[in-house]
Amino acid sequence: MKKIVQSITVIFSLLLLISCDVEPVDNGLLLNDNTSVNPTNPTNPTGAVFKADFGGQTWSATQYSANIFNGKIEIGGVKPSGEAFAFLLNGTSVGTYPSTSNLIAYIPPTGVNEYIAFNPANPTAVVGSVMVTTIDAANHTISGVFNFTGYWDDYSVTNVPPINFTNGVFTNIPYTTINTNTDSFFAKVDGTEFVEDSIDVTEVIASGFPDAYSIVGKKTNGDNVGLWIAQSLGVGTYQITGPFGTEVNSTCLFGGVLYNGVSGSITIISKANGRLKGTFSLVDQNMTTLATKTISEGTFDVELP
Repeated sequence: MKKIVQSITVIFSLLLLISCDVEPVDNGLLLNDNTSVNPTNPTNPTGAVFKADFGGQTWSATQYSANIFNGKIEIGGVKPSGEAFAFLLNGTSVGTYPSTSNLIAYIPPTGVNEYIAFNPANPTAVVGSVMVTTIDAANHTISGVFNFTGYWDDYSVTNVPPINFTNGVFTNIPYTTINTNTDSFFAKVDGTEFVEDSIDVTEVIASGFPDAYSIVGKKTNGDNVGLWIAQSLGVGTYQITGPFGTEVNSTCLFGGVLYNGVSGSITIISKANGRLKGTFSLVDQNMTTLATKTISEGTFDVELP
């Protein structure tokens, strides 16, 4: 539920960039269907399209926008009524982004609630995806396809059926780039460098556990290496004491298989000016098969939330 609330905030932040025609908006962020085509102009590329089928009709956006920044891709298409699609993808490369680890949403004209690719009755089910097929760095455009089942995000209302969105296409959508993130994350897993597509740093507040920071290096396929560090800790070295340790802990996910920290340590080198820097060396183990992943040469330097 917390993930969905945060996601809704992100959706509306994105839609502010591509909102109704009556607002003055930077032309570098928008493309209107009625503008003339200029293939050399990155804000007005050839053949821009954003459409999807649902309810027996084809929906087409009149304005479009995309951003690639801080390890993420934002893509949105909107009509003057405020009806829109919005995607927040954890990565910056071509590939498939499943609904379980990315935000995929449709906002109806009312704009009060959304249809999100998240099944509350089965939260781990993949109910759709966005596939980014092309990122044209020369013309600053992004293209791809999408399909998903959207569920009404007001779970107190039980009589709103989900909607199937099919044949979704976004072609030559102009994007801007923003690179303000100086976070870094490095690790080797069983001796091979883990090359993440994004770094997520969040606060974790859970009953019975100290408030903590979660630092996760993630790939677009769902593989990840994650650290859990209690917020109260200062500079020093802290031992992993098992999967239920409350000071520091670790997890990793590979091929859908979860591994929990059983040994190793996390060292905080510095904690100042809103940043946390350190190193780690760990062994994570799957609790069912007892197979292990050795994580070595780990380093992180991140801005705290």
